[in-house]
Amino acid sequence: MAYEIGYKRPPVNNQFKKGKSGNPRGRPKGSKNFLTMLEHELEQTIVVNENGKKKTITRMQAMVKRMVADALQGNLKSLLALVEIMRRTGKFEETDIQGLLPDNYESILDSYVDQRHKKALAKSVATNQGDKNEAN
Repeated sequence: MAYEIGYKRPPVNNQFKKGKSGNPRGRPKGSKNFLTMLEHELEQTIVVNENGKKKTITRMQAMVKRMVADALQGNLKSLLALVEIMRRTGKFEETDIQGLLPDNYESILDSYVDQRHKKALAKSVATNQGDKNEAN
């Protein structure tokens, strides 16, 4: 039976030879991708003037300081970006509501309801006595 040429079956003479790469030159050694170049740039240091003193910090630190300062000044975009970063990193994890309540919260609520009920009764009694005095 002859070799069928078709989808995913190239002619034998066009197939890669044993031990030979389909991309002989390939990616040059030492070439960098976008993230590597970005990390390199953000690791560079710059000199900033902070509280009248010159300080050397990385560009990444300067960006964070600028974003926080802008958020504090009321820049909504910076504030939303910071909140989103904090949410994604787990800084805004949901707290267990049961841990926020005291153990005897039910008795505290019952005593509060009783106090409110007594005040309401006292108020209605005082109102009724005032109505009787006006009628006389």
